[in-house]
Amino acid sequence: MKTAIQTFATTLVLLFVAFYSTKGQENYGLTFYSFNAPQEKRTSLELSEKELCFDDSFDLSFDFSFIPNRSIYFGYLFRMISSNGQNIDLVYNQKDEVFNTIVGESFCGIDFKLDKSILYNKWTNIRYHLTKNSISCYINNQLYKTTTIHLKDNCFHIYFGALRLKDFITTDVPPMIIRNVGFYSSDKLRYYWPLGKPGTNHLEDTISGKQAIVTNPLWSDDLHRNWRLLKSATVKGNASVSFDQETEKVYLVSADTVYELPVDDEMTTEIAHPSVGYPLFQANQSLYNANDHQLYNFYIDIHGISAYQQNTGRWTRSFDTVANTEYGHTSKVFSRKENALYIFGGYGQLKYKNQVQRYDFTTQEWTDIQTTGDYFTPRYMSAGGQWNDSIYILGGYGSRSGDQVLRPQHLYDFMRFNTKTKEFKKIFTLENTGTPFVFASSIIIDTINQTYYGLCYDESRYDTRLKMIKGSLYSPAYQFVGDEIPYAFQDVISDADLFYCPRSRQLLAVTLLADLGKQTTIKIYSIGFPPLPFEVAAKQTGLHFSWWWLGVLLLPLIALVLWPRKKTKKINVTDTPVVPESVAHTPEPAPGRTPAPAEAPQDKALLEPAPFVRDRKVAISIYLFGNFEILDTNGNEYSLQFSPLLKELFLVILLYTLKNGKGISSEKLNDIFWGDKEGKIAKNNLSVNMVRLKGILAKIGELSIKKEGERWTLDYNPAEISIDLMDFLEVKTQHPEHGRQKLGYLLYFVSRGAFLKQTEYAWLDDIKSDYTNKITDELLEESRYLDIQQDADTLVETANCILSFDPLSEEALRLKCRALIALGRHSLAKNAYERFTKEYAKVYGEDYPVAFTEIVK
Repeated sequence: MKTAIQTFATTLVLLFVAFYSTKGQENYGLTFYSFNAPQEKRTSLELSEKELCFDDSFDLSFDFSFIPNRSIYFGYLFRMISSNGQNIDLVYNQKDEVFNTIVGESFCGIDFKLDKSILYNKWTNIRYHLTKNSISCYINNQLYKTTTIHLKDNCFHIYFGALRLKDFITTDVPPMIIRNVGFYSSDKLRYYWPLGKPGTNHLEDTISGKQAIVTNPLWSDDLHRNWRLLKSATVKGNASVSFDQETEKVYLVSADTVYELPVDDEMTTEIAHPSVGYPLFQANQSLYNANDHQLYNFYIDIHGISAYQQNTGRWTRSFDTVANTEYGHTSKVFSRKENALYIFGGYGQLKYKNQVQRYDFTTQEWTDIQTTGDYFTPRYMSAGGQWNDSIYILGGYGSRSGDQVLRPQHLYDFMRFNTKTKEFKKIFTLENTGTPFVFASSIIIDTINQTYYGLCYDESRYDTRLKMIKGSLYSPAYQFVGDEIPYAFQDVISDADLFYCPRSRQLLAVTLLADLGKQTTIKIYSIGFPPLPFEVAAKQTGLHFSWWWLGVLLLPLIALVLWPRKKTKKINVTDTPVVPESVAHTPEPAPGRTPAPAEAPQDKALLEPAPFVRDRKVAISIYLFGNFEILDTNGNEYSLQFSPLLKELFLVILLYTLKNGKGISSEKLNDIFWGDKEGKIAKNNLSVNMVRLKGILAKIGELSIKKEGERWTLDYNPAEISIDLMDFLEVKTQHPEHGRQKLGYLLYFVSRGAFLKQTEYAWLDDIKSDYTNKITDELLEESRYLDIQQDADTLVETANCILSFDPLSEEALRLKCRALIALGRHSLAKNAYERFTKEYAKVYGEDYPVAFTEIVK
């Protein structure tokens, strides 16, 4: 009897633990703001305000994982600083793809690599064991290496990520997630920070109540509850979008341009290709074919389809005109196995459709499929997704007869269409007792958990909201996950779709709103996969009522199972807390985004360069706005090959060359870099580093350092080298006329960020100040020629750029607040004002004297 009870109790305990293990996995740890955020916004974790001390030995243990799809991974995972100033660091060297352990100013010999499939897709546990004379590194509980060191002290401050401690300042933070941080002294676990409680900067460890301090935190489960706006743009004509899941690129087809928008680095880059001689009419749709890696645009009404030729910018076929569509808001599903496009339903001319159309990319033939099985009610605004030979169609709006005037209604049926037998099968019907809703075009099938995700909305409102629904493939139960997305819905001139990114493990929601024949506004949002219920994030009270009572009921049984073992079980305090082998990664937020209430990104047009820039056959590009970069003719990035000293040496020669055309003298260079050295030593240092710099420039080509007398200059051909700073200044000469177009040309350059925003040198201060004044004056001057009502979007972007150069520009604040109010975004205007006043008070030590009402008057 006792055995039966214990077996039953064990089963319940396992179920209970399994549930809470699942709940625990929703808490993914602390995500660090990295190079995609300004230096002052990057994340720092300090384990304790006071030093952590040990007697004979101590261990630092933690789990970490890198976030995929980032261009820069270099940086400090942690730094341990003793009271005597001795540092022990773990740094990731991106160039060599190796983790270096540094003690003082030397590599200690503990260097290791991790397989990329593990580094980006799984948790890795790292543990360092230190005594006064040795350091050992354990990777996933396996000893990797031990080496001899000499510790000067037994008390340390421990930091993860950014560090703002004098003499140890660093803002180089890899895009990482950290959790389960443990500190052991003499093999006993003293402190343990799971990093699992979002919503606070001060965390207590679960053993002793020791407080850790988090600056600029981004709790990873928030990324799975909140949609974030990655891109907002306005483009010409009746645009449409598609998605390449393999490369994780959104393709945006506009009247004159095809844009590639990679998800990498939070969609901060875009690639524009010309679209020549291809007008876009209402109801055009786009599709990226993963089989032939070709982008297509098509019209269902005329069975017309055209392929984009990137090398020429032309399409294989163009269409003179397309009448008003009869197939608005269809569901389209691409079958890679069949190399075919399926199209379900649609609406137009007062009729709902239940057609199933198929386009075969191999034979280039359109067919109307004769279906069997359960009746497929005519509809539009339904969602479709595929798994193997089944295409699932969810919901919509329509009528049984197809006639708009004969009892149209919301549909909540979940249908399965077999692509082999052409048979429809009704699986179930969703129950909806609240506000009626319809669906965006696609559903995402989670084949592992056999669930689906889709976007639904109330189509009876213009100012509506997209909500994500999660349901089972086999039962009508469903729930809403994530928060809501603003969606301007206006029947067939608006659209929404959902895409899945398998590498970066996130979902993308895309909305479009067309001003027919003129322009289309597109917005792209992301959320971590799998998304979590939004309402759970708001609860700070622990367990749900029903599960709390389940815990109470199980306690006696748990005790019954565990009691016999309690007397003999030994706890190994060096064991690493158990963590799941995989984690659903999601990207960092866009630059400037913090967990505190912040302004949402503004509408931002896809900016184009001035004609003199666009028509130039550029060989090499040097970027001084934003992060310093040099790209060669093939787009290879060389700035990472510069050591800090060589980067500074190159920049000082470049900027002095641009400033006066005469470059900089050897005496001035020696004074900047080796002012504390004797003349001979300084001269030798200059010669050695100049040789190294010339070696890098020789690889790039078309750039060289030239010495004339005692002055050093950068020698280059302006016709073959593009320097964004000089191009910005040239716009004024090339385009003396004022207006929105000229301002757009200027914003094209400065939208990358402030002038050398991550670079600080004493000699650079005056140069930065001079260029900042010129740039902000030019932007403000041009903004005066725009209309606050018609050009509000552009003026918001202009103000944002000015504030990136000068965060306390009162003129930019006025411009931004007034433009936001013109857009009807009053709360965002007030938020911008409040952030400005806080920064003003921080810098000047007094309140900002101008009231909000005066700013917007």
